[in-house]
Amino acid sequence: MRRAIGQTWIMQLMIIFILLFAGYIILTLNYSRTVKVKNEVISIVEKYEGLNDYSIGLVNSYLATSGYNVSGVCTSKSEEGIYGGDLASNKLEKAESGKKYNYCFKKYQGISVTNYYQITLFYKFNLPVIGNASGFSVKGTTNSFKSYDEEEYERVIGS
Repeated sequence: MRRAIGQTWIMQLMIIFILLFAGYIILTLNYSRTVKVKNEVISIVEKYEGLNDYSIGLVNSYLATSGYNVSGVCTSKSEEGIYGGDLASNKLEKAESGKKYNYCFKKYQGISVTNYYQITLFYKFNLPVIGNASGFSVKGTTNSFKSYDEEEYERVIGS
């Protein structure tokens, strides 16, 4: 009887270790995939010099074809100037607190007449048995560049 109880204890420890290891691997794979997608979105925005109808369309089509379908909350109540995007629309809308978006953009004024953008994408941590454990965000910024078409940006954000 003593041996059976000892073997059960060791088996439970092995199962817990396997679940922790599987969770770590899943978290690492989801994070690396999201970083790869974020880097591609940054390169699209830099290549087309900001947010315009064409760059937002390319971002949406890239995210849709890469299988990205995660959404998250862009802003808390204290932040201003953040715009959220949905894969179904080529327009960005002012991010509302508590509303979920597929990605978020915030425009910053750089040195002199340059601008740069902060881009936020989301990823979720799913365990096979437990399901959605939690969600996280990945942020990145573009290089500073001179945006030649400010009217396009104003049209995209819907102002």
